[in-house]
Amino acid sequence: MSTKELSGGVKTLMLMAFDDSGKIFNASACGDNCAKWILRIAGKKNLTINLHHIMDFGKDFEAKILNTGEIVHSMAEFISVAGKYV
Repeated sequence: MSTKELSGGVKTLMLMAFDDSGKIFNASACGDNCAKWILRIAGKKNLTINLHHIMDFGKDFEAKILNTGEIVHSMAEFISVAGKYV
């Protein structure tokens, strides 16, 4: 029987989904393929992530950039704000 290892992104998503401590999660371990899952988890609970790259969250979403307090709803808005910090 072979052993399978989980990627850093999957491990981070599991922590985001099941941890209720209010911690900040390092989403920089996640690729763009994790974006839809991050949004889905954030739709069910308050989620704070640290991100050191521009992740493609798609067309329609809402996120608060804690560096500025701004709320963004699209990738164009996200890039214009978050691009200053990554």
